[in-house]
Amino acid sequence: MKATGVFLLLSLALCCYQGNAETDGGGAKGTEAACGNYNLRRGCTKIFDPICGTDNLLYGNECLLCLQNQQRNTNVRIKNRGMCQKPSPRSDSSLN
Repeated sequence: MKATGVFLLLSLALCCYQGNAETDGGGAKGTEAACGNYNLRRGCTKIFDPICGTDNLLYGNECLLCLQNQQRNTNVRIKNRGMCQKPSPRSDSSLN
């Protein structure tokens, strides 16, 4: 009886913990990037059209977000077009 209670408590804790987990900074929020519009093998243009990813990192354009997803095997989505509300450490260091 005591083992059953412990098992139920651990199961409940595990379910709650997994519900709050976020993988790869992607989450389910944001808009999917249109990566099919770009030939990632040829690289991306240098046109600055900032994208804030769901990982709160600033990308120079949508193509660069797609390229990072491909290279890191992640699924970061577009949080918003334009600058991130709170600059990430990576985007701050690029200003120096």
